[in-house]
Amino acid sequence: MKKSPQKKNRAGSYQFRKKVTPWCILFIPMACTVWLKYYPIFSAFFISLFNYDPINQPGKFVGFQNYVDIFQMQGYWDSWKNTFILLALQLCMCFLIPLIQALLLNELVRLKKCLTTLYILPALIPTSVNVIIWKWIWHPDYGVANQIVKFFGGQQQTWLSDPNLVKFCIIFPGVLGGGLTVLLYLSAIQGVSTDIMESAALDGCTGFGRIIHIILPNISFMVFIQLIMCVITTMQLLDVPYMYASGGPSGASTTQGIFIYNAFNQDLNYGRGSAASVILLLVIAAMTMIQMRFEKMEKE
Repeated sequence: MKKSPQKKNRAGSYQFRKKVTPWCILFIPMACTVWLKYYPIFSAFFISLFNYDPINQPGKFVGFQNYVDIFQMQGYWDSWKNTFILLALQLCMCFLIPLIQALLLNELVRLKKCLTTLYILPALIPTSVNVIIWKWIWHPDYGVANQIVKFFGGQQQTWLSDPNLVKFCIIFPGVLGGGLTVLLYLSAIQGVSTDIMESAALDGCTGFGRIIHIILPNISFMVFIQLIMCVITTMQLLDVPYMYASGGPSGASTTQGIFIYNAFNQDLNYGRGSAASVILLLVIAAMTMIQMRFEKMEKE
């Protein structure tokens, strides 16, 4: 039996609305994303090609001279060195340690809910307040850190004024304040099927064997996401090092974020700051792509 023309028109209209409606709903969010995310990226690249003058925009065209100039600056390479050292400390203390904490927390039978609550509380403290508290802890005269060192017979340290210790002092609070990461790992661990756990136990896979062969492979997606986020956020680190030491002492805590901030706000060299921003974007994108490539190869 053939459909009537009216029914065909209704069916065609329904299919058209089904295809168009998602685009109509997504149009405004997509437009805002392009405007607020991608437009600034292209603007930064455009500004980096000029000796930018905010009064007489865009200023003198210099091509890639801003890139050449920053490559010849020792302070620029020192900021890269500091950034990668902070990344290594972040991976050791704020990526691996929370994973170990979550694995141990999952093994508890009692007090699990109580400890879970205690882990999340430090994450509720605003960053600025947390920095103020830790600057008091690291104070060389009356700080708690030196009191602990003295109790064990050690020498007092000028924590935030020592170029060799300032990076550690910046990252270490993340170990105690990384409760949210612990809970994300814990939720992923608890999401592993109980059937798999019981089968592993029947096969004699217990203890560390269960963690290595059962739990970690099943939460690899969460570990991978946290690894990417850890790398991206650390490479962009600006606020915490700046609030602790403003890039000091002697530039020991000057990250790429602080270098770019100083180029814009202290040197008023918008072309140089934009060039450094573009390079940082490309480096982070390359590192993220490499991580995703390794993850894909592991799955295959």
